[in-house]
Amino acid sequence: MASTVYDVTTFPASVSPYTDIGRVINEIMADIRTQQSGQTTRPGAVIYIPPGHYTLATTAVIDRSFITVKGSGHGFLSEAIRDDVDHSAWTETLPGSSHVQIANANQVGFLVDKSGQPGANGRLNSVVFQDFCIDGVSSSKPYTGANGNGKVGIKVQFDSDAVRVEGMGFVYLQEAVTIRNADAYSITNNFIGECGNGIRMINGSIVGKITNNYIVTPWGGHSIFIENVENCLISGNSLLWGARIQFKGVDRAVITGNKLVSNFSGMIVQETTCHEHLISGNHFRRIFGDGGPAPQDDLFGMVHLNGNDNAVSSNFFSFSVPSGSIVPSGATPTVVLVKSGTRNFLSSNQLTSNVAVRHVVDASATSTKVLWSGSSSQLQDLGSGTALVATP
Repeated sequence: MASTVYDVTTFPASVSPYTDIGRVINEIMADIRTQQSGQTTRPGAVIYIPPGHYTLATTAVIDRSFITVKGSGHGFLSEAIRDDVDHSAWTETLPGSSHVQIANANQVGFLVDKSGQPGANGRLNSVVFQDFCIDGVSSSKPYTGANGNGKVGIKVQFDSDAVRVEGMGFVYLQEAVTIRNADAYSITNNFIGECGNGIRMINGSIVGKITNNYIVTPWGGHSIFIENVENCLISGNSLLWGARIQFKGVDRAVITGNKLVSNFSGMIVQETTCHEHLISGNHFRRIFGDGGPAPQDDLFGMVHLNGNDNAVSSNFFSFSVPSGSIVPSGATPTVVLVKSGTRNFLSSNQLTSNVAVRHVVDASATSTKVLWSGSSSQLQDLGSGTALVATP
């Protein structure tokens, strides 16, 4: 039987992996397709990237199941302070370990897609990216929009089951990870920094987890964006500076045990109606820093709810912004805004602030319950049927 473990540095490719590792991986994938052509004889393969600096000039396309692309370390090096300090004397100035540099603007590094293959039926199963660094080489804050380089680290375009992104490093990318139509996904233990958008889960996914990641993004995009997904778990993540988890058409999510530090309001946002979220045991820290313009003002809420039966419980909210820097000027900042929906529930949340703050129940919200989450003066109630048990 042919080998199922491929080393990009020893595979007899038409180019050197240091010149174009994407082309080498595509030639490896062609060999896998040739060797594993039967419906029941496809164990898959490991594509190994040893430590080294590799240029990716051609998008690497993964179009078969049971493929693991792995290195020997995420090699992450934060380059956020490059613009602010003299780094000429640094011991190292590039990410390390298994380090892949995307060469071209508006390019995807690794694309998971078999739509162009004959008989492209079913799903792609158990594709894994593990323990290497994807580097967009250079970009400018906020790394998206007009300042973005258009580079995407990993894009899963085809329906997939059990896709995993683990122990990776991502730096200087417009989008680190974008995954469409994935079930039972796992995105865990990754370092994502200086990227316009961290993790984007789009369209029709169920039962997945985003856990234990470091995600550092500025104001232009999202730390985590999730659309049309059910039953996702977001836990144990550290989100910094432009910390933002945004939901669109998402039900029954669990957001627990995360640390969010942000220069801006809107750290958890239900952009459209979202139901039955449990937001519990998180620490929210709103501070004042550079960057902007802010996506929303301080009336938008550190947590912004749209929908029914959402529970915000046992969280710690810390607000530390100079009074003269609050937008709009003179406003009382909002901690949790219940923008719409019914039977939303706030319970046992702790507030600390250098200025007066409050929760707000908007006029379109009904039957909201606020229990031990602030004093009566810390609630602006414009809704109907609100029940308040103030913190003693």
